[in-house]
Amino acid sequence: MTETYGTPVQAGVRPIVAPIGAGEARIPALVRLPDERLLLFYDERPAPASGAGADFNGLTMASDLPNPNRIRWVERDEAGEWSAARPLPEGAPAVSSDACVGVDERGVMHLAFASAEGTVGYMDSRADGERLRAWWAWGSGPEDLTYADMTDALYEATGADALFATSGATASVDGDVAMPYVVRVGERTHVRVVYARGGRITRLADPLVGPDGILLDETAVTVWGGRVVANCRLQGFEGRGAGARYLAWGDGRRWAGGRVWQVEDPGCNACARGDVFVHPHERDARAGGMLVRLSAPWEGPIRARRLVSMGPGPFGYSDISGRGDEVVVVFERDRGLWEASFLPGR
Repeated sequence: MTETYGTPVQAGVRPIVAPIGAGEARIPALVRLPDERLLLFYDERPAPASGAGADFNGLTMASDLPNPNRIRWVERDEAGEWSAARPLPEGAPAVSSDACVGVDERGVMHLAFASAEGTVGYMDSRADGERLRAWWAWGSGPEDLTYADMTDALYEATGADALFATSGATASVDGDVAMPYVVRVGERTHVRVVYARGGRITRLADPLVGPDGILLDETAVTVWGGRVVANCRLQGFEGRGAGARYLAWGDGRRWAGGRVWQVEDPGCNACARGDVFVHPHERDARAGGMLVRLSAPWEGPIRARRLVSMGPGPFGYSDISGRGDEVVVVFERDRGLWEASFLPGR
């Protein structure tokens, strides 16, 4: 195992979004707007077609589409309290899932998400047939959005049979919002970072492919040490012991290098901001949330110093934001969303 060291501070956690009935609240995506508003987007999901909540794993993505998911959003005030949940404004498709959100240099918020018509999902989507849909929405905030169905443009640009924007907040790179997409062509997958500004595609990074046959999945993109860094989940484990992640770096268009990081990780999306990384720090379960500080992967084997523990309980998909010294992490637990707020120090 690559070295992980340090005694972490224990953070207090609290529930902030409860599921409705037998459903789930999942896939958190945090964004801070230029006026300092902190917003959380998430999936409101009904009970899946079969199985039990996040344990369901059928033809499509977990208990994702084509269930009639809907993206909701809440806002955190200066006192740290979250508002009641609100829907996306009029114009969104009836089904929406897996939000990815960021802000460009003009202060325009970009929200990318998936949708479906009928029963098509990720695994049965085809370039020349029924396809998982790709949507963008952009504007000054969640109350004022313009929508566009980007399916044709993105499938043509990437040659995909299926694609979806990976969940969570993302980085601004040279003024553009860098949105990582998982792209499947046939049975193979890779990651493409799509850049957006003012509601249009400005450029695409080269395909990011894992080494030695490793297939890459949901990816967090950040800017670190003057480089664009992609921190990638390995595909196919679904909470059953991936034991590694893949970190790649480059100039935002081309990838200069990559490194497999051996770490206690069950296979889960996670969040990165510079050299700070948050994930479920166990091998065989989505549990044991941990905030760690990483050494630069381009300098040699990765070392991780544990800074903050979010306890031994369940810890699924997560996202991170901060203002001043305060760090806010939102994560999945018990079919809902929980918050940890803390001052990690350095």
